[in-house]
Amino acid sequence: MSISLPDIVAIVLAARVQGEPTLRIDPDGRPVRVLTLRGSRPGALYDFTLDDGHRRWCLESVTDDSGIEMHGRTLGKRLSARLSVLHGTAAEHFGQRPPDIP
Repeated sequence: MSISLPDIVAIVLAARVQGEPTLRIDPDGRPVRVLTLRGSRPGALYDFTLDDGHRRWCLESVTDDSGIEMHGRTLGKRLSARLSVLHGTAAEHFGQRPPDIP
């Protein structure tokens, strides 16, 4: 399955956050922020990640009825800025202190 940029833009602009944002540690020890958004298709979830020290978010994977597909598509400045705002808003909503995003 290939995800087109207009589909990604529509999902980010619709901003349906699925659960609280998380922080995970990659195998190389770097902290990575994870924000999951619901897709336009029922049951589709889009995981966006941001490595600390970077300014651009990446669409990492899509989960749907077919399973999980890895994508690794880095987003542009505007979409990344929008996801940073969503991440902060979601962290506040779920009672977390929003971490500083560089």
